[in-house]
Order: sequence, then C-alpha cells, then structure tokens
Amino acid sequence: MTQVNSIRMAKILAILIGLLLSINLSAQKILTVDEVIKLAVQHNYSVQLSEQNIKISENNASRDNFGYKPTVNATLNPNATIGGSTQQFGNGMEASTGTAFSWAAGAAVNANYLLFDESRDIKLDQMKERLNLSNVQLRQTIENTVFQVYNQYYIIAQISENLKATEEALSLSRKRKERVQLRYDLSQGSRLDILNAQVDISRDSVNYLNGIQQIENAKRDLEVLIGRTIEEDYNIETNVSYSPSLTKEAIETKALEQNVNILLSDQLQQINQLELDVIDKINRPTIGANAGLNYNYQQNAPGAFITNSTSSGLNLGLTLNWNLFDGGQKKILEENAKINMETESLTREQIIVELRRDIDNAWGNYQNALYILNVEQNSLEINRLNLDRTSELFNAGQASSVDFRQAQLNLLQSEIGYNLSRYQAKLLELELLYLSGDLLDSIE
Repeated sequence: MTQVNSIRMAKILAILIGLLLSINLSAQKILTVDEVIKLAVQHNYSVQLSEQNIKISENNASRDNFGYKPTVNATLNPNATIGGSTQQFGNGMEASTGTAFSWAAGAAVNANYLLFDESRDIKLDQMKERLNLSNVQLRQTIENTVFQVYNQYYIIAQISENLKATEEALSLSRKRKERVQLRYDLSQGSRLDILNAQVDISRDSVNYLNGIQQIENAKRDLEVLIGRTIEEDYNIETNVSYSPSLTKEAIETKALEQNVNILLSDQLQQINQLELDVIDKINRPTIGANAGLNYNYQQNAPGAFITNSTSSGLNLGLTLNWNLFDGGQKKILEENAKINMETESLTREQIIVELRRDIDNAWGNYQNALYILNVEQNSLEINRLNLDRTSELFNAGQASSVDFRQAQLNLLQSEIGYNLSRYQAKLLELELLYLSGDLLDSIE
C-alpha cells in the first residue's frame, strides 16, 4: 500500500469510527441483566411452549376426564316407507296395497354413571403428578433460559469492555501519530515513524470496527433468547460483583434438595409408583348405573292390521364388570412397572454422582478464576504504569515508537485478559447457583 493510499484509508476509517462513536453516545438506555431476564421469561419461545404443555396437563388432570360426572346422550330416529304388499287370508279373501306409506319415529335419552372404580382415583392422582412434572419441566426450561441469557449478556459486556480498550488504544495511536509528525516537522524524526504510526492507526481502527460488529451480532443472539427484537438501541451494565458468602458445603446441600434434575427424577418415580398402583387395580370390579327414557311411534298405511302404535318407558339398570382372568397381561405390566421404578432409582443415583462431580469441577474452576482475576488485575495495573512511563520517555525522545507500541499492545492484551477473567468468574458463580437450584432465587 502506498503512502497516499494508507493516508486515504486512515481518513475513511476515522470518518466511520466517528459516526459509530456518535451513534454509541446517543444510545443512553442501559438495559440491566434483570430486565433482560424478565423479558426472556415472558417471551422466550421454549418457555412459552412449556407453558402450553402445562395447560394440556391441567386439562388431563381434571375430574371431568375420569368419569366423575355422568354422561347423557339423546337419539332420534325417524324413518318412512313407501311400498306395496299383498296379503291372503285363510277364508280366501285377499288384501292388496300398491303404494302404501308408513312412517315411524323413536326418541330416547340415556344416562350412564360410573359408581365405583378403584383405579379411577389413582389415575387422577397420576395425572396430577404429571401436572407437577410439567411444572418442574417449566422450571427447568426457565433455568436453562436464564443461564443462557446470563451467558450471552456477559459476552456482550466483555466485548463492550474490550471495545473500550480498543478505543483507548486507537486514541493513543492517534496521539502518537501527532507526536511523530511534530518531530518530523521539526526535523527530529523520520518518515518511517510516521508510516508506522499510520499503519498502527489503521490496524486499531479495523479492530474497533470488528468490535462494533461483534456487539451487534451478540445483541442479535441475545434477542433470539429473549424471543423479541429490541427496537431501541441500548447499552448494557458491565459491572459485576461476586458473592462473598458462597460455600461449597451450602451448594452441595441445596443441590441435593432442589436441583431440577433430581426433582424431575423424584417426580417420575412418583408417577411410576402410581402406575404400579393402577395396574394393581386393573382386575378389580367396576360398577356402573344407567337410566333411559324411550318413546316410539309408528303409523302404518290405511288398511293395515295395525294402523298406528306408540310405546314409551323408563328403564334403570346396574352394570357389574369384573375381569376374572386377563391371560397374564397384568403380571407383565407389573413387572415392567417395577423395572421402570428400578431404572429411575438408578438414574437418580447417577444424577447425584454426576452432580457432585459437576459441583467439584465448578467450584475448583470458580476458585481458580477468582485467583486469575486477581493476577490479571495486578497485571493490568503494572501494564498501565508501564505505558505511562513509556509514554513519558517517548514524549521526551528517550523511547522509540516500537517501545511505545509494545507497551500499548501489552496494556491492550492485559485489559482483554482482565475482562475475560471478570466475566468467566461471574459465569462460574452462576453455574454453581444453577447446580444448587438457587439460580432463579438470585434474580432481583
């Protein structure tokens, strides 16, 4: 790239960055993580789908679904006949009709009610437990969504902080360019220093533009988790704090009581137990009652032996249904139900083992992250002092442009490392809360 092209490209980048800075300065709204989580819980598609499943479970757990109310149905069956007939009697006489018309109608109202079924109450209890299962599954969906929102929010925060560091680096590069230009004008510097400074400005400008694009992409990913587009431009809160009262023992205790995976396993085991109770009642007798009111009317053609007739009546009855032998199906169902209970018991044990491992890993990573955060913070302070000192020497002509640029890059990398350690530590803390089942309680 020639000198003229390099200067032209730098001017174009400066204009673009100036426009982006003016846009960012006009974005005054700060969207907190709690506000984002509230929006996600309200609009996230996975959460909404889980809520739809709860509505179905509520309908299935209704008493109306298990015959606690009688059923009533009515029937009406009118019909007509047109036809001829010939009748011969024993005395030699004959009766004949060519186009006789007759019609009849019947109406009935019948009611049925299941008086006694031992399995009915258990099936209803089972559906209520499935409703509880749906509620736990909704909680699981919300917890997963909230954790994903936290993760994406702090990704944006990290990129935002890195962007500030890049902006500071760009500002320093411009000041350096002005300094070497002044030296050159005073015949105290070289043209090479100006070109190197211009190249560094271009590189820092590109890094800044890439940071802007990364934030835009990350915000779109966040909006997908929220389930809606945020039309108004916004910034986010980049400050984070850590819980000083967090202990591994408390996390383990709470996890065994309220971790969502354990709660799901317990709920499934309860459903399996009720399924075994339902199977136990399969061959028990059931008693039903029925009542019916019937009315029939028939009108025959003139000349018929019976010209018209009516009948009506009320009938009442009881029905006893008792399956004395089902060919061994009940035994198979019982065996399968017991196997399912044993399987779920093993699954729960596996969940606990894996949960303890995850807590140990997360706690170790969290402590390591806090230590690294402290190291990165000290490194940042040292590199900031180093840049200040190098800047003084550079302005006094006692340090080269290369020395200044290296100190500048060291500070930039230190700021990026510090930002990474800040949000990694926070996400690990949130992971511990997630494992303990306290994540939702941590939301303000």
